[in-house]
Amino acid sequence: MKSQFELRAANPGGFHSSDCNTTVYRSDHGRKATQLGHSGCSIRESPFAKAYAVASRTLSKAENFASEHGFEKSYGSYEALLEDPEVHVIYNPLPNSLHCQWTIKALKAGKHVLCEKPLADNAAQCKQMITAAKRSRRLLMEAFMYRFHPQTRRIKELVTQGTLGEVRIVRAAFGFPLNQEVPNVRLVEKLTGGCLMDVGCYCVNAIRNLFGAEPISVLAHATRGKTTRVDLTFAGTLIFSDHRVGMFNSSFQTALDWTVEIVGTEGRIFVPSPWKPNAQLASFIVETRGEPKTIEVKDGGGIYHLEVEHFSRCILENQPLDLPPEDGLRNMAVIDALQESARTARVVRVRRV
Repeated sequence: MKSQFELRAANPGGFHSSDCNTTVYRSDHGRKATQLGHSGCSIRESPFAKAYAVASRTLSKAENFASEHGFEKSYGSYEALLEDPEVHVIYNPLPNSLHCQWTIKALKAGKHVLCEKPLADNAAQCKQMITAAKRSRRLLMEAFMYRFHPQTRRIKELVTQGTLGEVRIVRAAFGFPLNQEVPNVRLVEKLTGGCLMDVGCYCVNAIRNLFGAEPISVLAHATRGKTTRVDLTFAGTLIFSDHRVGMFNSSFQTALDWTVEIVGTEGRIFVPSPWKPNAQLASFIVETRGEPKTIEVKDGGGIYHLEVEHFSRCILENQPLDLPPEDGLRNMAVIDALQESARTARVVRVRRV
């Protein structure tokens, strides 16, 4: 085991702040890992925590951010950061269109990479990233932070145990109001913006996870902005084997709308906050035989903290990832099919990857 690891965030200057802020931490034993600074989660409370480095396209922005958030180092380019031998792990929160390019560069530089979701623009790029990770013998993980909260794990356990009988339907929603008058990477077509790539990908990921299978085909509809041309609202239906159905809606045009509902032959589960469960007290409702029961998950922890600690431990202890990049590839294959369906107004089969 190496005595020191660095999970460090490649921070893109000039883009929307919620896509950029990051921090890095180090354990008492010199081990290091990273946290999403925009999460509001204090990774410094972890025994691993110590801020290390940040990079931007302009040095002054990196220096200001480093000073404000307690980083030790700042860089005026991503290349300079990749050349730092003290950096062992990169957090890549760049716009979607830059995920593949800079993740592969980081992997070739010998860094492990925690890459924001979705992993890439398309499944073909995901394959390139996975190949680069294997060749470099470094870990690559997609940053679906909600997957690491005990609430998500507990719901999956109940479904797998058959608490609901046979699961027939999963519904998921992730929407919020986005001010379209303010510049935002989510609204830039050339940066692969749009609500499906930003928040709809969560719904696809959750539906796949809860069914424990891949959809056979999809049908989708998108409402696009007149000037931005990105999808502002995106809805889709995922058809699985044995007549199981997943349905989702994602949007930049609604009030806060994030829920998951799982319906089986003998009951249902309703999750009011699936994407960002409360760190101190999360809860969801299980209804069987017509009787609802609230299940509480106490002191589950911050989702970003949990995600980073999992990634760090896998690196330091040579353990397999709970969320390997192949899962990101399969998620992207579904998203590719959804995009094609929205363009053609046809049912599209999901390619096996």
